[in-house]
Amino acid sequence: MILVPAAVPRTAPAFRRLIDPFHLPSVHGGLTVETLPPGVRVEQHPSRVAESVTVVLSGRIRSAGRVLGPGEGLYHPPGSSCGITALPGAPAAVLTVRPRAVADDRPAPLPYPVPLGPPRPTAPDAPTAPATPAAGTVPAARRAGEAGPSGEAGPVQPEPGAAGRIAGSAGMEVRWLATADTVGARRLTVAASTFAVGGGHDLHRHPHADEFFLVMSGGGGHLTETAEVPLRAGDLVFVPAGEWHGFRTGPAGPTAALYGYLGASSLTGAGYQVRPADVPEVA
Repeated sequence: MILVPAAVPRTAPAFRRLIDPFHLPSVHGGLTVETLPPGVRVEQHPSRVAESVTVVLSGRIRSAGRVLGPGEGLYHPPGSSCGITALPGAPAAVLTVRPRAVADDRPAPLPYPVPLGPPRPTAPDAPTAPATPAAGTVPAARRAGEAGPSGEAGPVQPEPGAAGRIAGSAGMEVRWLATADTVGARRLTVAASTFAVGGGHDLHRHPHADEFFLVMSGGGGHLTETAEVPLRAGDLVFVPAGEWHGFRTGPAGPTAALYGYLGASSLTGAGYQVRPADVPEVA
């Protein structure tokens, strides 16, 4: 695992490469974070052959004719570009997620940013449907099921498995934001999760994709096979494909996180294996 403490710069302007494929050839993509002073506009020029997602972490921005707040974002098909303007009041911080391009990637049919619209609840092993970008945006950082600025709560991804829960998890809710199903993603997944007090996720791994996990609020411990690494709000963990990892919420309160996969456009594509020793036997 790679731990990036205090991943989001507190001063503006600032640009930081959190995970850089140029220096880490084995990873499936890269992560960058940028903070903009109020009123400043920058042009984002995603790769002509690779898709990406931009998510607002703090402050507010105007982009593609929309005002976006924390947890809202845009999916950029290959070849698309857009301007981002930090609105008055406070600096704005944005996270950009971009997987590596591969030979069989093809430009998406819509060469402009797609808002991360309300996802449809589906089981991770369900077949993906053609992308149908919906109007509006879904805050990723708020608690799952909580009403957003327009009053809608938005659907919460049911956790599959016994009693509707992901095997090996407790007190965990997931909201899928950018997937093959929601925006037509090819090689990336972005989601938001919330953990209740005492909740967590036992050791598990994804054989086909890297995972990033950015703590938005709260905190707890990142679990490895041999240790528990403390995580606070603003810390980011990057987990290479195939590495065992988990999470345990701290006692102070619930935890909200932004996370996703590089190299797969769904949980099914990333693969999901729970370490057997961490799953209690069912009588």
